[in-house]
Amino acid sequence: RKVLLSGFRRAGRYKAMIQRVLAEEGVPQELIYLAQAESGFLPRAISTAHAMGMWQFIAGTGQLYSLTRNSTVDERFDPEKATHAASRMLKDLYQRYGDWYLAMAAYNCGPGNVDKAVERTGYADYWELLKRNALPKETSHYVPIILAMTIMAKNPKDYALDTIEEDQPLEYDTVHLDASTNVSLIADAAQEPVSVIHDLNPALLNNLAP
Repeated sequence: RKVLLSGFRRAGRYKAMIQRVLAEEGVPQELIYLAQAESGFLPRAISTAHAMGMWQFIAGTGQLYSLTRNSTVDERFDPEKATHAASRMLKDLYQRYGDWYLAMAAYNCGPGNVDKAVERTGYADYWELLKRNALPKETSHYVPIILAMTIMAKNPKDYALDTIEEDQPLEYDTVHLDASTNVSLIADAAQEPVSVIHDLNPALLNNLAP
């Protein structure tokens, strides 16, 4: 419950942006709760398997979905760019399986594992695969957890979640730089602390904005 509440509070910072991106990409709004399952809406989350960011991309998959990674920036940590990448990946998985449950399962354990489970059982149906223990254990919990969070978020009074005070949405503009610029200089120009600039740009790996 503690983890869920902290994630639901933090979601307020990013919810408007995520909802906009999901709509732009043509992905169901309910898939916002993948970000809760993956990271609790933490942009700089890092897993033991070195998956990174709010949507937990490993390096290869991030590269596949155009997330830049070099010595100065790792866009897997960029909430907006990573949300676009996750939406496109989920859309690709839906086109592959024709089913959002299987798309979510494949997001968690990889399409290879889902393909093998379908091949082994003859069922391209998440719930049938669940019954037959054909999916990895973590994945068998993953989709029901996301559905449970969706139900709770849509019926907060039933779960004593109606008193949650969400964080205020982040307000920001996007500025394209013509040259690499020190974050301290940007902070001075914006009349904000350096910590605020870093907080708004979690993809930056050091004090230089490329």
